[in-house]
Order: sequence, then C-alpha cells, then structure tokens
Amino acid sequence: MRKLIFILFCFAVFLPAKAQNISIIDDLAQSIDDFEDVEERIQEKVEDFYSYLQCLAGRDNVSHAAKMEIYDRVLLFFIGEGKPFTILVPNPNGGYSEQIHEAVTMSTINPKYNKMRTKQLMTTYLSNLIKRSDNPNYRYKQVVIEAADAVRVDNFRRVGDGRYMATAHILQTFIGYGKDGMRQSYVDYTAKTITIYVNRLEFDTPDGNTEYIWQILLGDVECEDVW
Repeated sequence: MRKLIFILFCFAVFLPAKAQNISIIDDLAQSIDDFEDVEERIQEKVEDFYSYLQCLAGRDNVSHAAKMEIYDRVLLFFIGEGKPFTILVPNPNGGYSEQIHEAVTMSTINPKYNKMRTKQLMTTYLSNLIKRSDNPNYRYKQVVIEAADAVRVDNFRRVGDGRYMATAHILQTFIGYGKDGMRQSYVDYTAKTITIYVNRLEFDTPDGNTEYIWQILLGDVECEDVW
C-alpha cells in the first residue's frame, strides 16, 4: 500500500514540472540548456542536503566531531546560513525594497498526535538531530532520513534583478530501527516543499568579458502531509 501511495505521488506531482517551468526560460536564463542547468543544480542541492541529514541522524557511523563539522557545512546550503537574511519585496509603485526575513525554519508533522505541526529554526532542528543520535538511550538504535530520488522543481518567479525564487517538492522517508539496529520499528513518509533562492552573480573576466554563475540557496522547509 505504501508503495502504491509513493507511485501515485510521483505520477501526480513530478511529471508536470517541465511544462510549468518552460515559460520563465527567457527571463531566468539565455537558453533552455542554461535553465535546465539551474534546475539540475537545485535538485542536486536538495539531494546533498538530505545526504548530510542522514549523517547527522546516524548513530554509529559518524563521530560527534564530524557531525559538528557537517552541521556547519549544512548551514552553508541555506540563505542566511542559519541567521536572519535580507529579501527583496516589490513596491506598489515599482522597484523593490529590502526587508529582513527571519532565519530559515524546518516544519515537521507528528502523525501520532493528530498530525500536529511544529516549526523550529533550522539550527535547532539540526542540533536536535545530533543530540538524539549521540544519546545511547534514544528509542531508535539507528535513524534513516532520506528523500525520494525524484525532486520536482517548479514555481520559478523573478524577485529582483538577477534574483529568483522557486519551490522544490520531495517525498521524505523517515525510518527508525529498534534496539537491535536491524528491525524497523517506525516508518513514515512526508511530502515536503523547500523554498529555493536563485541568484545570478556576474563577474568580469581578465579578458574584459562579463560572465555569470548561478548561486543556489535553500530556504524554509514546509510539510504538506504525512502518512
């Protein structure tokens, strides 16, 4: 049944992405190849984030010192690096104004308590992962947190000169293994969305030309549903 749910989720959510995104190619980039590169880099960024989450949640394979290094590295994935950051908001009469945005957050849903939603700072969420994994009395011997192979990206929009936002959709799997570390004692699947910030950074080359790179940063992670 869970496999069927997953297949339906992928069919309904992941297939339409190209049609939704093509319309902003001219604004975001110079060609469809350039746009697809941005989309692919977003997918890779999300997948890398979840591979690091797995290292933080694991109990036996990564030392505490290594987890603290990973913690610092993960925060570099996010806009503001775990601190409040500046965004551009449109003015009624045109142009944009800077506005301070609170530090990025992670939302979770507890399926055991009427799907109660909680939101916490990303720094708190990551720290709690490390604390639980370091605790020998934690109810799970081992925890696996991973995203589905397919990451859908859509809702690209321009939010300033050379600045864009998008939304990434994932299906997260959480597996808790019992005291023996072998038997699954708990599993849930959560549909999540991640706000994406895309900045086009231009720089002058020694030969007098102007080139650019795409900076991809993650934002708030929101829960849509859990089962």
